[in-house]
Amino acid sequence: MENRLRYIRLAICDREEDTMIRLENFLEERRARGQVQIHIDTMKNGAQLVRKIMEQESYDIICLESELSDTDGIQLAKTIRETDEETVFLVLAADESRIKEIFDIMPAVYLKKPVERQEFLHWLERSIRRMTDERKYYVFNFNRRTYHVPYRRICYLESRNHKLVIKTELEEYSLYGKLDEEEERLRAAGGMFFRIHKSYIVNYWHIHWLDGSAVEMVNGETLPVSDAYRERLRREYWQYTEKIRQKLHRSI
Repeated sequence: MENRLRYIRLAICDREEDTMIRLENFLEERRARGQVQIHIDTMKNGAQLVRKIMEQESYDIICLESELSDTDGIQLAKTIRETDEETVFLVLAADESRIKEIFDIMPAVYLKKPVERQEFLHWLERSIRRMTDERKYYVFNFNRRTYHVPYRRICYLESRNHKLVIKTELEEYSLYGKLDEEEERLRAAGGMFFRIHKSYIVNYWHIHWLDGSAVEMVNGETLPVSDAYRERLRREYWQYTEKIRQKLHRSI
């Protein structure tokens, strides 16, 4: 069974440059061990984090200062949690006065500054293990193995030459299956997948832009939008976008 996390996206949101550099150094140490690829984004305030999310960036782990320069970090985490059940928050704080508040944003860990190397790496590993064991996966069989791919890491599904092609951030899998049946299965992902064509289902978080005839994915690929799905795509896409925007804007 293939149930190992291969790639994670992590954000560090903290107003202190020293803290960001410190955590990046710890993460570079973890990167050097291999097994998991780690993509890191850094930002100095809550507005930058919200902007990234509104640009359809999704994070597996967010290292978030409890009191940012422009907003309350824990309140921002609560707002993100309303639309994202899976992200793990590592809350960075100068003292322990707000430790009880993280129960509202679980899964989360409260880390006192300056963050110690061993403690950070310990909770990073715990977070990775938790994501591997508990997050929502799209499960399929390929080459006699069972794969568990997190929904958010799927770019799109394609019907090609009577086969089902699953395109992820890192790999492509081709297997027997029907796109109509997979569309029904993907409803469990909470509305993040859209049918754009008889041959394509795309993930909201991997759309760079769209118009009436095409969708450009974050990876640079351009996929066609058919007349049959154009209006539904436009409606569902903006409904999902507006739901996220309203929740996030309340926190900034």
